[in-house]
Amino acid sequence: MGQSISNSMKENQKEMQKEMQKKQLELILKQRQTQLAIQFASGKEFFHWYASFYCLIFPFCVIGAIKKKVHFDIIQNPLPVVVLVPLGFVCAYQYDMFYGDKMKRIKLEAERLIEQESQLFYFPKNAKIVSQEEYESILEIKKIGN
Repeated sequence: MGQSISNSMKENQKEMQKEMQKKQLELILKQRQTQLAIQFASGKEFFHWYASFYCLIFPFCVIGAIKKKVHFDIIQNPLPVVVLVPLGFVCAYQYDMFYGDKMKRIKLEAERLIEQESQLFYFPKNAKIVSQEEYESILEIKKIGN
């Protein structure tokens, strides 16, 4: 009788631990999702401000080049128009990141790195945080070539 009570208590403890782990994982995933959503929303907001700045500065640079009688002759004074090139790249990058498919490409590359080049993420040998073997067992890393 006492043995069966002890066994049922152990089973209850195991079930409670599984439930707690499940809830902790759920909280961690929700927190991660919230952090990513905030970062993504912040990036979109930055893009709106940056694109507004670019749209504002573009005509001024063109007008400045015309008033200096450059007439887009890059040899004489390219500065008013050349400034637009790097600003355009940054604007295009931001657009691709938040409205294009750049996040998907980044996610695919991250998945590839984790799967094929997991050694990049190992701790240094003298870090004394966790050994390479423990790290691999925690993350269930499959060794390539074995």
